[in-house]
Amino acid sequence: MGHLLNGTPVLEIVLENPMLSTRYPDEGNTFAVFDTGYEGFAIIPENLFKKLRFDELSQYKRAAVLPNGSIAETVGTYGKLTLSELNLSKDGFVEASRGVEEVVVGVEFAKDFRFLLDYCARRFEVVLCR
Repeated sequence: MGHLLNGTPVLEIVLENPMLSTRYPDEGNTFAVFDTGYEGFAIIPENLFKKLRFDELSQYKRAAVLPNGSIAETVGTYGKLTLSELNLSKDGFVEASRGVEEVVVGVEFAKDFRFLLDYCARRFEVVLCR
């Protein structure tokens, strides 16, 4: 489970707002970049945050430190992320920020998994910890 897309580790996921029964994508999966430099659960583009109707729920503001050391303000609420290939869902804080252009999952999401990233073999594996 997991893929390298042009050398970037990605996961096939489904994002959900379980409170308002919305899902992205409507069918199938989408890719999320796995980034160990991001300490949060998931950060998504603002338009996707609105499409999933997260903006209709209670929201919390946070400050995220970017890799270049600058600080970005985010807004978020709780949602669900499903790894279809593992038939596993996790709830966590889903946030959005201006300038985010892709779905990113981070360290908070990764806590229950073991990741194997082998660029020599062009392999990225994700396994649930037992």
